[in-house]
Amino acid sequence: MDDRIDGRKTGKLKDNITRFRRDKRLAVAGLLRTLGLLGMLAIAVYCVFQFHEDLAPDNLRRMVSYVRAAGSMTDPFTEYRFEVGLNTDYAPFGPGLAVVSGDTYSYVSGLGDKNYAIQLDYRSPALCVSDKYVLIYDRGGHSFCVANGYTEYLRETLTSPIVSASMNPAGAFALVTDEEGYRSAVTVYSPKQKLLCKWLTSQYYVLSATVSPESDAFAVLCLSQSNLTPHTELRHFTVGSEEPDWTYDLGEKQVYSVTHDKSGGLLILWEQGVLALDSDGKRVKEQSFSAVPARFAASEGGELAVAFGDSPSISVWVIGEGGDTLWKGLITGTLHAIDCRGGAVSVLTGDTVYSAFYGGEEPSLRRMAQKSARDLIVDENGSTILVYSDRAGKIDFDGEAHK
Repeated sequence: MDDRIDGRKTGKLKDNITRFRRDKRLAVAGLLRTLGLLGMLAIAVYCVFQFHEDLAPDNLRRMVSYVRAAGSMTDPFTEYRFEVGLNTDYAPFGPGLAVVSGDTYSYVSGLGDKNYAIQLDYRSPALCVSDKYVLIYDRGGHSFCVANGYTEYLRETLTSPIVSASMNPAGAFALVTDEEGYRSAVTVYSPKQKLLCKWLTSQYYVLSATVSPESDAFAVLCLSQSNLTPHTELRHFTVGSEEPDWTYDLGEKQVYSVTHDKSGGLLILWEQGVLALDSDGKRVKEQSFSAVPARFAASEGGELAVAFGDSPSISVWVIGEGGDTLWKGLITGTLHAIDCRGGAVSVLTGDTVYSAFYGGEEPSLRRMAQKSARDLIVDENGSTILVYSDRAGKIDFDGEAHK
């Protein structure tokens, strides 16, 4: 008898056979790979459209040289080389310094001779910096320029002289001009250097203007005169609007600066203290000083540092968003300069430099002796940079911290 079983008759053999199905993991991996490549392509296309102005061959070669030079450095640089003249302005920009003299704008990177420079012909040059751009203008002249550390974006000559200018962290800026046929005008440009609006007035003299962090509004500090008495008023506009959203009467008080804080509110430094307004023009807080400000440092979207008092005893305050006091301190000496950035405030006197980090839980005041510095600035990391006649150098406070 044959013991073999005919599977075709019983069907059991068919049930015991494992069916092989297609492995879906390979398809999923292929799909993810395709999506990854499409994502990289989308990013590349976005970068080309977003930064096409920076992709000129000269700019690319210059950026590559910066990267190579930076990669060859074993230690962080601590010194910038430039000559400080009577018509020189400077500010920290990126890892270096933006410097403008009468006929030249330079980006001093600290990487040897790999600096960028453009020729200008400005009699009274000044500059403002943002996160990505530098605005250079001729105060009392007609020309301005927008650049960064490796290229020039815009250069124009206006028909009217420039009174003042400001730039917000995004790169939008406002120019105040003494307009023929009017008293003043404010021209606002976008972060891409496109003209947004121009507001003209025959009623007021405009002292300064500041653009909001979102670049959709601007505030104008106006001066008028009644019976030989000056009168100051703050007017706030939505970009493109002829009429102000709101006004704030500052009376006969002398106003030193008006800047936006990070929230879009306004910090106003005047002779009796600091006034904070929100974006709707409502008073948030007011800080009163015991004396008229002697030196101050105000930056768009940042803090306000103020020094006041009679030598040798000087009070130093740092005011932040909404008018809050971030730090107070007392120093001694003859006041020369003050600056505030990166969570630190530094003060230069005749023979000493002071610095305080106020961002930590226990702010402390440090100091060290100095002899020949003529100015100081603070970079985005809170490092103090002393400016001499032929150079600027970062300093380390290795002395004891004074609480």
